[in-house]
Amino acid sequence: MQTAQRMQKLLDRVVRNIQITTDIVDSTGEIVASCNKKRIGREEPVVKGNGINDGRGIFIHNGRTYMRFTVDRTDSYYIAMDGTNKTTRNYCMLISSLIELYLKSTTKKMNKEEIIRRILMDDVPILELQELVQDYKLEPDKARCIVIIRTDDMGADQAYKIMIKVFPKTQEDILLLFDSRTIVLVKLVSDDTEEDELFQLAEAIEETIINETAVKVCIGIGRCKPNIYRIRESYMEAMQAIEVGMMYDGDSRVYHYDALLLERFLHEIPREISRKYYQTIFDEETKKVLNDEMLTTIEKFFENSLNLSETARQLYIHRNTLVYRLDKVQKALGLDLRNFHDAVTFKIMMMLEKQKRECFY
Repeated sequence: MQTAQRMQKLLDRVVRNIQITTDIVDSTGEIVASCNKKRIGREEPVVKGNGINDGRGIFIHNGRTYMRFTVDRTDSYYIAMDGTNKTTRNYCMLISSLIELYLKSTTKKMNKEEIIRRILMDDVPILELQELVQDYKLEPDKARCIVIIRTDDMGADQAYKIMIKVFPKTQEDILLLFDSRTIVLVKLVSDDTEEDELFQLAEAIEETIINETAVKVCIGIGRCKPNIYRIRESYMEAMQAIEVGMMYDGDSRVYHYDALLLERFLHEIPREISRKYYQTIFDEETKKVLNDEMLTTIEKFFENSLNLSETARQLYIHRNTLVYRLDKVQKALGLDLRNFHDAVTFKIMMMLEKQKRECFY
């Protein structure tokens, strides 16, 4: 079926210019491609009875010229074209040669990894994809999600050699060396798979790669999809998780798409608008107050849910010292970070500023 579709595609391009009724007939005598699609499925018994069986490569019957060609040296087909003159014969020879060349350039032996690559690149029509999934027994209706492992240099090959031991090809999960910096894991999931489980898996992958190769990675996790035809969506989500996660939280190394709702929202705000709002609070004077020590204090304060005592304990400072620092921020910015609304405003404004970061992954 895939071969017939490819021949039809080429026939559509070629025959429109010569305006001659042309069919492609398989070894059973069935028309599998035609310049007139209504003819597909009709029988040409002359091919089965007089062509392939007696070995003739070209013959004329009822005002039509028939010329045999082969695909992969095994499957035989015929070009069947109206007319019997030399020009018709030349057209048959030209079209059969074009088809043979075209099929050789587009048909190749694939494995599951190559099929997954084509799905993720959106490089396969849905009808062909359905046939490939069936031929390679990929179990289309099982839920999967995409986990992308990106390296900070050209270290994907080293990481892949470690990963393939953890996810061998005999398992249902599919591991793909995508390019010199990217590994893609197509992870089979069940109905009761939790987000935390995928996050813990990603953390274990990162730790294993670092311990075995010293290659630094970051990992993006897409949403689970109910069938294999939608895994490209999960792939795009995992890619965006890395892009957005690295921008707003460069210290982390694992990013889940669903856990980045606020970050994805802010990422879609145009840079000009982000800059405008950021500059309403932060200027050169306020930046002097927000030195590294002050930013560390604020981050720890947020981590502890605005708890003064716990933050002071973890920073090894007196509670009054922490209060003094927060008072200093309030005086400079007009925001009291002990107030939830002001704390959220400050956090969002700082996240907008992080849009300036370059993502190196």
